[in-house]
Amino acid sequence: MPLHENIAQLLGRYEEIAADFDCIDEHLLSAFATGDRKIDSAIKKSFISDAKGYKSLQSLIQSDLIEPIHSREKLPPKTHPKQKRKKELRRYRIQNKVRFTKPFHRFWYRYIYPARDLIAAKEYEEVMDFILHDLDNFVSLTFEELSNELLKERFPNALSSGSYWDRKVEIDLMLELPEGDVIVGECKWKNSKICKKTLTSLQKKAAIAGFAPRYYALFSKSSFSNELLKNRDPNILLFDLEDFKEWSDEEAYKKAEKKPYSFEF
Repeated sequence: MPLHENIAQLLGRYEEIAADFDCIDEHLLSAFATGDRKIDSAIKKSFISDAKGYKSLQSLIQSDLIEPIHSREKLPPKTHPKQKRKKELRRYRIQNKVRFTKPFHRFWYRYIYPARDLIAAKEYEEVMDFILHDLDNFVSLTFEELSNELLKERFPNALSSGSYWDRKVEIDLMLELPEGDVIVGECKWKNSKICKKTLTSLQKKAAIAGFAPRYYALFSKSSFSNELLKNRDPNILLFDLEDFKEWSDEEAYKKAEKKPYSFEF
């Protein structure tokens, strides 16, 4: 069934499905789904008091709707106990994020919950237009998560992986390898090829974060410019949808191999 027909069916069944999404903290879930998923900023957007916000956060985590993702940012260590941090760091607090445990919940609270009044008024076309025009932004996070899994498969010795963010910069992917090596990556779910400009931007982000990467990894929905494809630098890794297809086929083959053989007589 085409995507727009699936969404239309979902809108038509709103009241039936909404009954299963009756949650007192829906405004916080919507803030996570529509924002940058940082905990502090979502709570400030949703609640008058931090205490009430953090209580709701714990309730959502215990309900297995979301899970926390801890930042890997490290503040400069103090050289002695009485040392004062730089002025811009004295009130700074490292921000963690959350991840929806099910993609459908993220879809619901990004698009359906905020549009509930329009849906109740049966203004389906307006809701559908907004969803379809914004859908690439929604899918881009899923693409980023899949890119992370593919990169982990290529580097099984990675010590940690996932997105990286600090007070100055955000990087789609950062894998920590043994002996202090790192890989940084950028993911683009767009209908245009990735060009050298994206690589240059990623290199600048890595420098701002204080990384000296062993590899730069680029993940593209729509392949790469000739300039990047002709580049023979072994430290620049390029992945497109064909790599994901091959990976998917490999995983399916591995699962099939694990199945016990059956014999019929």
